[in-house]
Amino acid sequence: MAYQLSSYRRFPAAFAIVAASALAFTGLMATASPAYAQSASDYRCAGLAEQAHVAAGGVEGAKQSSAKRFVSTGKKLCEAGNERAAAKQFRAALKIAGVAEVEADSKMASR
Repeated sequence: MAYQLSSYRRFPAAFAIVAASALAFTGLMATASPAYAQSASDYRCAGLAEQAHVAAGGVEGAKQSSAKRFVSTGKKLCEAGNERAAAKQFRAALKIAGVAEVEADSKMASR
């Protein structure tokens, strides 16, 4: 019984060390973002967003309101950091407007 008490006394210190290590590792991983993710997000939330915005402005009637709604949703997704879903919204707006996405930028986004 005395042996069990001594092992329980060491548990909080060991747990604190493991928890501090995990917290430090998580912070390190959160601050380090790969360069390819930054370049892809630049295109999807800048170039593609601009294409969709211009295309939505050039359409008339109900198509214009629908395309603008897709662009607005895409911009909100960009602010939230979800570039992939935002790109889907922007591409939907381009499709409604009947405008093809610029091919060179599309290849860059797929990398």
